[in-house]
Amino acid sequence: MGSRKSRLSRRAFLGTAAGSAALGLLRPAASFARPAPESEILRDYVGRICYNENPLGPSPLAMAAMTDELAMGHRYSDWYAESLRNDLSELHEIPAGQIIAGCGATEILRLAAFAFAQPGKNVVTPYPSYGQFSGDSEMMGSGVRHSGLDEDFRIDLADMLSTVDMNTTAVCITNPNNPTATPLAAADIAAFVDALPPEVAVIIDEAYHEFVQDPGYESAIELVRQTKNVVVIRTFSKAHGLAGVRIGYGVGRGNLIGDMRAWLSWGTVSRPALAAARAALTDAQHIADSVTHALAAKQYCFTELDAMGVSYIPSETNFFMVDVGDGPAVLQELAGRGINVRAGWGMSDYIRVSVGTMDEMEDFITALGEILEQGVERSAPPKVTALEGNLPNPFRAATHVAYALHRPAHVRVEVFDLRGRLVRTCVDAQQGPGRYGFDWNGTDRRGAPVAAGSYFYRLSAGDVVQTRRMILTR
Repeated sequence: MGSRKSRLSRRAFLGTAAGSAALGLLRPAASFARPAPESEILRDYVGRICYNENPLGPSPLAMAAMTDELAMGHRYSDWYAESLRNDLSELHEIPAGQIIAGCGATEILRLAAFAFAQPGKNVVTPYPSYGQFSGDSEMMGSGVRHSGLDEDFRIDLADMLSTVDMNTTAVCITNPNNPTATPLAAADIAAFVDALPPEVAVIIDEAYHEFVQDPGYESAIELVRQTKNVVVIRTFSKAHGLAGVRIGYGVGRGNLIGDMRAWLSWGTVSRPALAAARAALTDAQHIADSVTHALAAKQYCFTELDAMGVSYIPSETNFFMVDVGDGPAVLQELAGRGINVRAGWGMSDYIRVSVGTMDEMEDFITALGEILEQGVERSAPPKVTALEGNLPNPFRAATHVAYALHRPAHVRVEVFDLRGRLVRTCVDAQQGPGRYGFDWNGTDRRGAPVAAGSYFYRLSAGDVVQTRRMILTR
């Protein structure tokens, strides 16, 4: 079957390289001289192919730089990451004053929401897509409007443009998109930016920039050079392998970066993080190895999925989406075998798989083949306790929340607002192993309708605590 291009409308979403021999050369233990075998390096993280982490680890240059910097741990770092910003200025040919650095792309996205979201106004983001900017915008009192994807699972820029109105202050695009791993062409983004009202800020999250091979893709930093109303956000978490170090940055038009900097706290980037990022920028070989490994691992998986007759979405990142028919159930079965993947939010047929080591990819393919061949026994006791994604999401009238228990436990499922205040307790009972679910109609403990926005729902069952986010529209 291979890659499938099924027509999937916005409404439908809201409702429902190289061969195996070459791949052996791309295992982390073989790629770099390390003092310990791969299994010892990964320790208890084997099988964690759910967070889009880099299985090759940090750049050796970055690790050495962090180690050297530990002796200066008693001294504060650059107040505003001036040293890194100067390096990035030279790299991108952008004045350092148009660059902002922070504790991961997470902080940069949050600063963008703080700077551009306004009470009584709205921001526009696609769905499904990475949701941090929309959640942080709601925390600032802004409304959030969602556009959809096209038939190729790409962000539908025409739909996004039609969703913008006179009260829109910002739009946010993840390119390539997460979770679909699909890119937008540079020409299409440029035309979209030009068609927007000039006062609308455009946030473009390029977390997976280094992995893209599509010839039509180009970083939107070129739009910043053209003084467009754009902020481009990058991270060192993915291709650079520094997810646990927490460092990212934004490049944008001067006035936009100035608005973001007004919300920035000094000293949020540690000395080791700065040293790691600066060293990682100089290690072109590590980036090349990381990209080569991702390409080869994906090609191996796609070849095997084609042979199995399983559909997937072609990927331009270090993760990919697989159509397994019942995402939550297959996720459960994989977890029971020690393989952790993610469900595709808003896409219940899919699982999202991160590129791991070749051993992990081979284990994933073997396990998935066995699970699909045997079929998922819905009546069988779950192998792990897990909170599943709610459907539909976003929702207007009601949404269904599902969860699974693999042993008896006292269960609480609660809904909280963005400030952490309890909105409603939906489940508070002793329950045995099995699959459960309930509907939430967007009301609080008194039965009164709650405001549109993002909410968190949390499962507590014995020693398991898991949280997910849902979006209520009105």
